[in-house]
Amino acid sequence: MSPPLTYLPAYLGLFAALLLAVACNAFLDIQYGSFGTEVILWAVALAWTLSVGWKQHGTTSNGGKQQQKIVLILGFVATLLVFIPTWGFPRAGLYLLLVLQASQNCVTTSRRQLHMGLLVSAVMVMFAATHHRADWTMLFYLVPYVVAVVFTLVSEQVSRRAADLPQARLGTSSGAGQGIAIAAATATILLLGLALYVVTPQVTWLSLEWRYGQKTPLGTLGKPLEQGGSGQAGGNDGQTGAQGGGSGAGNGTDGQGAGRDSWPSPAQMRDAARRPGMPEWQSAVILQMASIDEAIQQALQPMLDALDDAWNKLKEWLKEHRTAVWLGLFGLLLLILLLMLYFLLREVKAATWLRTRYDFLRLGLFARHAGGGQGIAQYYRAMERLFALKDAPRAPTANTSEYLREITHYRDHLRDEATELTRLFEQARYGQTAPDAAQLVRTRQLYRQIFQKLG
Repeated sequence: MSPPLTYLPAYLGLFAALLLAVACNAFLDIQYGSFGTEVILWAVALAWTLSVGWKQHGTTSNGGKQQQKIVLILGFVATLLVFIPTWGFPRAGLYLLLVLQASQNCVTTSRRQLHMGLLVSAVMVMFAATHHRADWTMLFYLVPYVVAVVFTLVSEQVSRRAADLPQARLGTSSGAGQGIAIAAATATILLLGLALYVVTPQVTWLSLEWRYGQKTPLGTLGKPLEQGGSGQAGGNDGQTGAQGGGSGAGNGTDGQGAGRDSWPSPAQMRDAARRPGMPEWQSAVILQMASIDEAIQQALQPMLDALDDAWNKLKEWLKEHRTAVWLGLFGLLLLILLLMLYFLLREVKAATWLRTRYDFLRLGLFARHAGGGQGIAQYYRAMERLFALKDAPRAPTANTSEYLREITHYRDHLRDEATELTRLFEQARYGQTAPDAAQLVRTRQLYRQIFQKLG
């Protein structure tokens, strides 16, 4: 059983997603001047049907089902009389899908139906993005569509979690708190998505196509696409697209020149803003973008020229000193390898292992130690290195008694030898009399026993 849907922001998000999907498809035919009328008509239809679904408060009623039938009948009539004669297939089929979704909005009362509506909007957006008349100016509707979808999904999740709070007796949620949570989660997801897009391999950073993915004219960020075709509002959509794309710009292979994968120049932006049927607000924004881009280019041009000169000089210098550069890189690589070897040996305690073997040969086998208390101190330091090799180093702040408790806590079989050697070291260091030869011999015996038991 899908959870009921009662949260108003989720319905608003679905409305925005569907309307922006409609705008992406209507934008393909802006040269015919019907963009604004088409978007307004669909906005009224979607707002009406979604309001019917929201007023049922998560439970489908008979009134909702009746209005669903009315929308279906009106939609089929519009398909037969308007959509098919005007656009033909497959565009007419896409609008028929939108009619079915509009009727479904009347009974959208569950989470599953919300996700189905978002899926329909995604299908419509993908159809528009891969159309031969799509270009970079469609991003004005595609980017807000992504924001609307994320907002819808987040708002639905937040509303369900807020509804669970009273049941778990964790308090009640406030509308302001839910709004802040939705805004924060939406912004976080969008920023993460942008970061992943930046690090994803692309033809260029600004390109929206990849050789392993579905090609789209949206990846062509150069010359604005020429609008063409015959019939009313792109009636040749069911054909190959060569007749509707005009001058070959639709496939992104002809008429683009070197600027195909670069950001549009200010002149290209202004050409796009003057296209027939372009909404006034969008035209004004594009013209403002062109002016800002032009001002930035003029301000940065001296810096770019200087960087270009510096880069050319660097290439010439590298060419003249190629041997020295290769030797320097080889030396740097060798240094990196030596550092890696050093850290590797330090990680495996190679130096400590060699030192403990040297200690055993010098102190344990050949008794090459100093006399008196200094000799006992040598054996005690050698014992410390043995335990350090076994992952029990002595802390700088630990005294001899604390260190003894630490090394014998999990090594009870060494308790007697370590305790006696520690006591001999304390007597030699803090005692009033110097240790004699017998104490040195005993210290050597204890050290050899600890070495053998530690392996």
